[in-house]
Amino acid sequence: MRRMMGRILAICGWLAWQVGRVARSLPRAGAEAWRPAATVVGAALLVVALIPIVLPQLDAQPQSVTVQQIMDGAVTETSGWVRLSGSTVALEESPTGEPGRFGILADARNPLRSIVVQGSVETAIASPANVTGRLTEAVVTIDPELLPIEATVAGTPPQIIADRVVTLDAAPKPVRSVLWPLSIPPVLIGVMLLLGARVGYPIFRQTFEIDVLAGPLGPGERVPAAFGGKVGPNVHDLADPGAALLLVRRGPKGNVLTAQPLADSGPAPAPVAIGGGWTSGQIGYVYTINETVPALTVRSDEVDATFLFARTTERDRIAALVAVSR
Repeated sequence: MRRMMGRILAICGWLAWQVGRVARSLPRAGAEAWRPAATVVGAALLVVALIPIVLPQLDAQPQSVTVQQIMDGAVTETSGWVRLSGSTVALEESPTGEPGRFGILADARNPLRSIVVQGSVETAIASPANVTGRLTEAVVTIDPELLPIEATVAGTPPQIIADRVVTLDAAPKPVRSVLWPLSIPPVLIGVMLLLGARVGYPIFRQTFEIDVLAGPLGPGERVPAAFGGKVGPNVHDLADPGAALLLVRRGPKGNVLTAQPLADSGPAPAPVAIGGGWTSGQIGYVYTINETVPALTVRSDEVDATFLFARTTERDRIAALVAVSR
């Protein structure tokens, strides 16, 4: 589980590292210039992710009600703009005495509750269908015995609202659709960038598993390693580590662990003593996008670095000489 989490963090760090490539290439940009760049891009993606959710909220919608709620006076929309669902049947005669096309809508939830609709009734005839329109006051007069059989429930006439008519919109207002799945990719990438900018790249994760049978390095023995961080005056990025030899030398008060940075050309830098003063460290692994490397962090008077090893045993032999936290 720990290694899986380390790999996930490494992927986040690598992604942030790649996004910040432009920032790293700018003149006078420091090695950590990619972090703010990745943070800005990650935050921008989170803002973009809000667009499919926030934008539909700006689209005005009618109040979804039932016929019974209209009867009970539960319409709160100031202009009386409502959405109803039900089956509509066209009426041959005007129930209000006014010219126009009329129909009667039976509520989808309670077919025994109906309301008169006026307008493009033909477009609303379906079973059931959503219609939208505005409530207007009118005196409705309909003889229940003369209703089309389609407007009744097994021959039982419905209760019709007598003082309201719904004037239909030219086209029903579509129900608001929130395309929230479109927000998932930018949210995931944005969170990964913010997390990656926070943890850095590559990722060091501490472990508490150490080979107790691995003896400490003896005087004259040496172990090749790579390092990222500060070893004396030598500084390397962990993503582009420098080479070093870790060896033990005899000192006036015992053995001293030293780090010998290696140069690609020219004379080798002077070795740096890791012991001799306060020294602390942590064992663990450094995770990259495609590999896991045994590692040891060391903090002392002149060293603040993470050392990478080819084998776990080599790391543990060096860790035996350092006061690692467990």
